[in-house]
Amino acid sequence: MIVSVVLALAGSLFYGVSDFFGGLSTRRLRVVPATTIIHVFATLALLAALPFVVVQWEAGAILWGAVAGVSAIIGLLTFYAALADGPMSLVAPLIAVVGAVVPVAFAVITGEQLPPQAWVAIVLALVSALLVSVTRSDAAVRVRPRTVVVGVISGISLGSALIALDRAPESAGLATAVIEILVGLCAMLILLALTRLSAPLRRFLAQFDHQPEGGPVVSVGRARLLAAIGGVLVGASNAFILFALQAGSLAVVSVLVSLYPLATIVLARFTLHERVSKVQLLGMGLALVASVMLALS
Repeated sequence: MIVSVVLALAGSLFYGVSDFFGGLSTRRLRVVPATTIIHVFATLALLAALPFVVVQWEAGAILWGAVAGVSAIIGLLTFYAALADGPMSLVAPLIAVVGAVVPVAFAVITGEQLPPQAWVAIVLALVSALLVSVTRSDAAVRVRPRTVVVGVISGISLGSALIALDRAPESAGLATAVIEILVGLCAMLILLALTRLSAPLRRFLAQFDHQPEGGPVVSVGRARLLAAIGGVLVGASNAFILFALQAGSLAVVSVLVSLYPLATIVLARFTLHERVSKVQLLGMGLALVASVMLALS
């Protein structure tokens, strides 16, 4: 359990940092080009790691890696769509919690065995993920049913990607993660090409180019560099998450991965001087307690 917890937290940390860099890059780049750059460098990072880890190109790894790749891309694009369509303070927690609940529910249905202390820690981690993801809202806002539906689809898709990675054979090693990111890269390249050919599609996707408030406005060159760094971190995160799933529990890994906003919030606090709310601090405390309980269980 300790190995799985450490690997899952490492994957969550790397993903949270990559989310921060990716968020900064989209302040100057459109979502589709930025996401494509991220996938290019995530693929390169994983390919560079192949000589140093176990890799078996088994049928199960190719199948479940492809399923994970399709699910992850659907989850990512609907994630952007939900954030562009509704208030981030309400949509982000919804996606984070649904994305964690889906693998936990699957683990329960399939009879995954964990000690009672671990299940208590999982509930605490789910609550902490909800609290950490909540951002300040200065006015009363309403969420349209369409936004909720898109957010739920995003959470289910991202959670399903974790389930698919968990179903892949352990003997395949890193192969499953490589297939996942390659499928995502191919999807983004096709989407990028279609946006160059279709003006209506380009206008449709432009509404997802959300410009976050505050922070520095970086140059185009620096934005591309940040996206590239974010991609390398995504590749490392995918590897850590896959190894965590191979070493331990789907339920445990999924809730720990859902804590990735912690890293994003800490970086934003110390580099962009963004405020951290008391609710988020409470969520951070619960996350620490849950992680220790899972390690000890």
